[in-house]
Amino acid sequence: LGITDVIRQQRSTWQIREVSVTPHLEMDPGHFYTVNVIEGEFDPGILKYLEEREVIMDGTRPVREELAEPGMTRDVEQYLPFVDLGITGNFEERTETMYKTLVTDTSFVQVPVERSVVEQKSPSKKAEEAADFLLEVRSRRFEMLTGEYEVYPDGEAMDAAIRKLDQLEASYLSLFTGRTVTRTMKKSWFVIPESGPDISVYRLGMFSEQLGFVPPDLLEGAPVEVQIEPTGTTRGLENHFGMASGGQSENVLYYRLPDVVILKVKWNDQELLEQRLSLFQAGSMVTCPISQD
Repeated sequence: LGITDVIRQQRSTWQIREVSVTPHLEMDPGHFYTVNVIEGEFDPGILKYLEEREVIMDGTRPVREELAEPGMTRDVEQYLPFVDLGITGNFEERTETMYKTLVTDTSFVQVPVERSVVEQKSPSKKAEEAADFLLEVRSRRFEMLTGEYEVYPDGEAMDAAIRKLDQLEASYLSLFTGRTVTRTMKKSWFVIPESGPDISVYRLGMFSEQLGFVPPDLLEGAPVEVQIEPTGTTRGLENHFGMASGGQSENVLYYRLPDVVILKVKWNDQELLEQRLSLFQAGSMVTCPISQD
């Protein structure tokens, strides 16, 4: 076939194709509060505005957030990349001659005896047959395109026939050039950020271009990390609207204002994702008065 630039050895490489972040809301276990009515009646509608914006949450609300793909999962099953190795059988029959010795009264006589032997074809023989078939496909396609057949397909039928011949040629050509198989795998983490205005970094794992995600003790690859940097948009509000302002501690509602943070996912000094989002853990704890009847 005259092909020189081909894949000569098996190898695999890994790369991070896409990174996505999905926010999830649930109750902060460090901040549970109750409303206790000592005198009069309490109107639950006071809390409706903040509940609709999920600034405060009902303590009886169940958490039903599933962590999709906690491990490495594939979107396709393992398959054999080479299943069509030719249009002829994998075995061939050949005839070989053996000699049978007959004993007579005066001498030994060798008599030729033929027998049929069925054996598997060698890789070189299969390669020769596949190359011949590949050249035959190219010849038939040329004859079809140049109109050398008395009856040949036309219109959409012609396009479909040529497309199938192209696919057949590419399939057989890959037997000689090699084939690249790409599989997409997914891995997910659940990260709970710490409270406070400081920058926090969370390591997700070690990733190698040769092996993918590897154990930390393998000393291979570079870390994949999540960095969360608060912008400080709500910083200091507790000095004016919280307990630090010297206000009353009774008949007030405690809640946290979310702060805008810059979330980055990095690997080997490469920034894979940068996203701005609201994060309650980075915000300030403030209070607002609750009216009484």
